Amino acid sequence: MIGEIQINAPVATYLNPTRLADLRRINYIFGANGTGKTTISRVIARTVGHEHCSLAWRGGVELLCMVYNRDFVEQNFNQNGPLQGVFTLGENQVEAERDIAGLQPAIEKANDQISSLNNQLNGEDSQSGKCKELAELEPILRDKCWKQKQLHDEHFQVAFTGVRNSAERFKDKVLAEQASNSAELRSLDELKGRAETVFSKNIERATPLRNISTDELIAAEVNTLLQKVIVGNQNVDIAALINHLGNSDWVKQGRYYHEQQPDTCPFCQQSTDKQFADDLTAFFSEAYDSDIQALKLLEAGYQRAYEQLFVDIQSCVGLNNPFLSAELFNAEAQALAERLKGNQSKLASKIEEPSRKVELEPIESFITELQSLVTAANEATNVHNQTVNNIATEKHTLTAQVWRYVLNELAGDLRQYGQKKSQLSQAIEGMRQSLSDKQAHIRTLKAQVKELEKQTTSVRPTITAINDLLLKFGFNSFSIDEADNGTHYQILRANGDDASRSLSEGEKTFITFLYFYYLIKGAQSSSGITGNRVVVFDDPISSLDSDILYIVSSLIKEVMEETRNSNSQIKQIFVLTHNVYFHKEISFNRSRPLDRTLNEESFWQVKKLQQGSVIERCDTNPIRSAYELLWEDVKSDNISSISLQNTLRRILENYFTMWGGMGKDEICKLFDGRDKLICQSLFSWVNDGSHSIHDDLYINHGGQTNKAYLSVFRSIFINAHQIGHYKMMMGITSELVALNDQSNDDEMAVESE
Repeated sequence: MIGEIQINAPVATYLNPTRLADLRRINYIFGANGTGKTTISRVIARTVGHEHCSLAWRGGVELLCMVYNRDFVEQNFNQNGPLQGVFTLGENQVEAERDIAGLQPAIEKANDQISSLNNQLNGEDSQSGKCKELAELEPILRDKCWKQKQLHDEHFQVAFTGVRNSAERFKDKVLAEQASNSAELRSLDELKGRAETVFSKNIERATPLRNISTDELIAAEVNTLLQKVIVGNQNVDIAALINHLGNSDWVKQGRYYHEQQPDTCPFCQQSTDKQFADDLTAFFSEAYDSDIQALKLLEAGYQRAYEQLFVDIQSCVGLNNPFLSAELFNAEAQALAERLKGNQSKLASKIEEPSRKVELEPIESFITELQSLVTAANEATNVHNQTVNNIATEKHTLTAQVWRYVLNELAGDLRQYGQKKSQLSQAIEGMRQSLSDKQAHIRTLKAQVKELEKQTTSVRPTITAINDLLLKFGFNSFSIDEADNGTHYQILRANGDDASRSLSEGEKTFITFLYFYYLIKGAQSSSGITGNRVVVFDDPISSLDSDILYIVSSLIKEVMEETRNSNSQIKQIFVLTHNVYFHKEISFNRSRPLDRTLNEESFWQVKKLQQGSVIERCDTNPIRSAYELLWEDVKSDNISSISLQNTLRRILENYFTMWGGMGKDEICKLFDGRDKLICQSLFSWVNDGSHSIHDDLYINHGGQTNKAYLSVFRSIFINAHQIGHYKMMMGITSELVALNDQSNDDEMAVESE
C-alpha cells in the first residue's frame, strides 16, 4: 500500500510542497474542478513531469498502480486503431486457478517477509529502523567532535584549517585522522605553547642573549686587602704612640693638614720640629702607600665590572627576547644592583680607613639566577630559531599532534561509534542480503504464475461482461468485439460499423469506465492478471447522467468491498471527485459513525487558495446532506418539541412522499386499530408543530411526548418495510433495534384529543 504521497512544488496548481500521509485502504479525495485532484492521480501513475514527486510504500513493497483519469482515456480511447484487450482467466481456468492459488500464499508470505525486513531497515514511516539508527550515529558523533573544535579553536585555528566552518567536515576529518594519524601524543599546554610560535602569522627569528660575566666582581670578594689592617712604619718613634691610640687613619688625615702648616701640630696645635715631620713621613712609608694604591685599584676595577655587568643586563632586557622571563630577570637584577652598591660603599670606607677590616656581600646567587634565566631563554631561542628555519615541517608535525590530541579526547566516543556502526552495518547487510533472496524468490514464484496465466487467459470473458452491462443499462446501439486475432477490442454499431468515433460523451465515458473496471481485474497482456495492485478513480462520472452515476457508484463500491478483503489483489483504492452527489453515494457506509471515520478509510479535501492548492485531512466525511442533518436532530437527546415536530415532518415528506410517492393516508393504512389512531395523531402532532408556535404558558408537551412519537415514527418505517433505511440513518444495528422493540411498545400509546 501507499503510505504517503509527497507532492513537491512547483507542479500544476501546487506552489508549495504538500503531502498526504497515513493513507488507508480506502481514500476519498473531494475537490472542485481545477483544484489539483488530477495532479494527485498523475503522481500515483508516475506520469511524465511528475517524477520529482514521490510515493512512500508501506513495508517498501511497490505495487502496480492502475489509474483512471483523463490521461487513461486519452491513451486508450482517443487513439487510432483498435482498443487493447483486457485479459482475464478463461473458461478452462479451474486447474490454473488452483495452481495459481497454491502459489499465492507463498507470494504473500514472501511479501510479508519483505515488508517486515523493510520495516526493520527503514521503519513503517521511513523515519525509523536500522538505517535510521545508523544515520543517527553520524550527527551524534558530529556534535561531540564539534564541541572539541569549539573548545580548542582559539589556539589551533591553523591546524583546523578547511574544517572550521562545517561540523560535518570536521567530523569527517576526525574519522580520517583516526585511520591514519600516528603522531606522538603531547600535553595540551605544550601544544598551545608551540602553536603560539609555529602557527603565528608573523613568525621571526629571535636574537640570543649575552651571558652574564662577573668574574672580577666575585674575585674582589676574596681580596686579602679587605681583611688587612693597613698601618704605617712600626720602627718610627711615633709608631708606638699611634698604635697605642689606635687611630692611624686619623693621624693620616692630620698629616695632610701638617703638610699645609709644617710648624704646627694638626692634632694639638703646638709647635713642631723637623723630626716630627720626618717621623710622620716615615710612618706612612712606601709599603703603606702601595696598599692604599692597591685598594684604590680594587675599587676602580669593581666599579668598571659593575658598570659592564649592567650594560650586559640592559642589553638582555632591551632585546625583548620573548623567551626571557623579563619580570623575574628585572627583579633579580634590581636586587643585585642594591648589593653591588653596598659593596662599593664598603670599598670606599676601606680606602678612607685602611686599618679597618671589611667584608663584601656575596653576589654569586644573584648572578647564578640571572645566568640561568639567560640560559633558559637562549635554549628556547635556539629551538624557536630551528623551528623558523623548518617552519613547513614544524607546522605539519604540530598539526598532526593537535589532531592526535583531539582523537585522544574523543577516544571513548569514537570507540562507541565504531562498535555501534559495525553492529548496525552487519545487521543491515544481513537484512539486505535476506531481502535480495526474498525478492529473487518472489520473482521465481511470479514467473510460475505468469506461465500459468499465459496458458489460460483470454479477452473473451471481458467482452461478454461489458456487453451484458451495456445492454442491461440501455446502451444497445453499440457493443465491443474481438479484433486483431483476439488480442484487441473494437467498438461496433449494430450494423457492424466502427463506432469509436461516433460515440456520445456519455457513451464514451461509460464504456471507458467499464473497460477500466474490468482491466483492474485483469491485465492488458496474457500475464500479470493476479498481481496485487492499487486502483485510482479520478472523476469517473464527469459527464454521466444521474442514472449512470448510481451504476458507476455501485461498481466502485464492489471494488471497495474487495479492497476490504485482505486476500483481494486490490490492496488500496483512491476515489477523487468534484461531484457532491457522487461523493455522497460512493462514501456512504451505514456502519460508519457520523462523528468519525472507519479505520480502513481516510477523507481529504483539495482547495485552491491564493498561494496555490492545499490538501487537508478531514476527521469526518466533509460532504453531508441536509437530509442527514435532519436525522442528526432525531438522534439528539435535547431537541425541543417544536424542532422535533418540524424535523419528523420533513423526513416523512422527503422519504415517503417525495421519494417513495406515499402520502399521509397511505402511510396510516399501514396500521390497524389503535396503532392507526396513534399514527394519525403523529401526523397531526408534527403538522401542528411545524405550522404554528405553541405558547409554553398554556401547553407543555414534555420529554415523554417526544419519546412516544419517536417510537411511532420508527414503527412507520417498520410497517413500510423500510426499517433498513431507519437503522442506516440512525447508525444502529439490527440487534439494538430488536432489544428496544419490546421496551418501546408500552410507550407508543398517546392520548388523542
